[in-house]
Amino acid sequence: MNTKIKFLSASLLLILFAAFVNPSGNDPKITEGEVSDHIKYLSSDELGGRFPGTDGDKLTVDYITGEFKEYGLKPAGEKGYLQPFDYISEIKLGTGNYVAFGNGEVLKGAGDEFTPVYLSSNGSASGNMIFVGYGINAPELNYNDYAGLDLNGKIAVMLMFSPGYNNPHDNPFSKYERLRVKCAAAKEQGAAGIIVIKGPETGEEELIKLRMSGPGENIELPVMNLKRVYIETFLKDRKLTQIQREIDSLRVPQSFELNQTAQIKTDLNRIKAETNNVIGMIEGSDAALKNEYILIGAHMDHLGDGLKYGSLHDSHIAEIHNGADDNASGVAGILELAEYYAAIKKKLKRSIIFMTFSGEEAGLIGSAYFTKSDLMKKYNIVTMINLDMVGRLTDKKLTIGGTGTSSIWQGLLDSLNKTYNFAAAYNKDGFGPSDHASFYAKDIPVLFFFTGLHKDYHKPSDDWEHINSAGEAEILNMVASIVNYINSQPVKPDFIKVTEEKKETNMGFRVTLGVIPDYSSTKEGLELSGVKAGGIAEKAGLMAGDIITKLGQYEIKNIYDYTDALTKFKPGEEAEVTYLRGTETTTVRITFAK
Repeated sequence: MNTKIKFLSASLLLILFAAFVNPSGNDPKITEGEVSDHIKYLSSDELGGRFPGTDGDKLTVDYITGEFKEYGLKPAGEKGYLQPFDYISEIKLGTGNYVAFGNGEVLKGAGDEFTPVYLSSNGSASGNMIFVGYGINAPELNYNDYAGLDLNGKIAVMLMFSPGYNNPHDNPFSKYERLRVKCAAAKEQGAAGIIVIKGPETGEEELIKLRMSGPGENIELPVMNLKRVYIETFLKDRKLTQIQREIDSLRVPQSFELNQTAQIKTDLNRIKAETNNVIGMIEGSDAALKNEYILIGAHMDHLGDGLKYGSLHDSHIAEIHNGADDNASGVAGILELAEYYAAIKKKLKRSIIFMTFSGEEAGLIGSAYFTKSDLMKKYNIVTMINLDMVGRLTDKKLTIGGTGTSSIWQGLLDSLNKTYNFAAAYNKDGFGPSDHASFYAKDIPVLFFFTGLHKDYHKPSDDWEHINSAGEAEILNMVASIVNYINSQPVKPDFIKVTEEKKETNMGFRVTLGVIPDYSSTKEGLELSGVKAGGIAEKAGLMAGDIITKLGQYEIKNIYDYTDALTKFKPGEEAEVTYLRGTETTTVRITFAK
């Protein structure tokens, strides 16, 4: 640790900045006009929402590489400026989907009457149908739709949502409503397949939207969503409306055999997007320090037409999500900073990498791919600065994440901000919902610049007209000042692992392990990109790269099995965690805390 840097006074830092770190004088300018020009193109309809693997994605890559070439940046990827990779980005209907009943009725051609569910595996199942109500087992609520049933080798027919669906502000079943949780419960009971219907008491009937499923979300059972009329046929003298009302009002299960067989076959095509990270580099001039790299990054992908994943638009109609703030603004920042440093490269001691990531919206796919790749090993990255949604500065409010990941950050930022006067809010944690998390998991100090969420987030209305280009230029000047300061120091920023803060967990979890899942992993189990300092997992000896395969009695094949398992534990309970490190399997015993 460089204690001289850590304990520099604010006044001395200001003198240092004034002397040699602020972008000024004869240096090239970072201008709002150029910021605006970049964003206008990157968020134009011509690029179609920059979805990975599309023509718009290719145009985005061409634009960035063209700018890098013009500035004279050295190609730093695997193929010139590019680091290619692919991931499953879309899911489409196959031709082999059908539903057949024992009475001879056959439905073919998924669409208006039935559709396979996104988390379904491909395959078929047949057997007697059993109506299992909402398909919920909630022991702490003394409610179990499976009590007294034998589901082995049979088809579970379940309602969407839960008995508390009509009161979302006080719904004790909320954590059980997720379809993944409900289907996992039916699978645990031995179901061979699942039919999901929407009850008449829960609004207008529409089939579940077919969307991309995450890595490992496959439930390993065929799951079909069906219009309820086909099930109502087999209820005889009972009415589905009355059954649902009784469950909702009395909170008492109403499960029973339907005395009819069904066969379902699901056929889904999971489509891979072939895309790239884009990487350019300016080499430093110091014989030793040029082997240390400052990386400035931003994700370049967005949501395309909004139908594949991520959109918060109310409509299900395809509409271009231009993503001006998210994250054409960050890419514009990368380009402006690349141009700035290309013009003053002789002043650089350390080298700088400029990188735009793809696949961020699907779960930090591009940055995770880079940080696990052999290419990452070539570069001794000493700092990562991430720009994600920096185009909507309002009332000078700026959030900066990662401020606890090095001892120099807070003092440095406080001193700089006497010049820039942002209403700055600091977040110490290096983990978070953007690409800096992939680097923090590799013990690299990070900073994350963000101007906040807004009403146009992940909607078609996130257009360039709403961008505050002058505000973004101010932020970029602050980033340049930070980079210049790091460049001026003989010692790289130290790294601190931020201690986990005790707080309530989300998604209804009463407990947490303090692990950071690797959302890009395709390995069986829960692969970790990191563990939180001071958390249960770290104390038990788990670390980045470990793969959790069992939690208590529950087999863990993916992140969804893990989140399902977490709901089964209470604070104070003990459990065994089994994990794989390399080829060695280890089991440790932990006690859950809140």
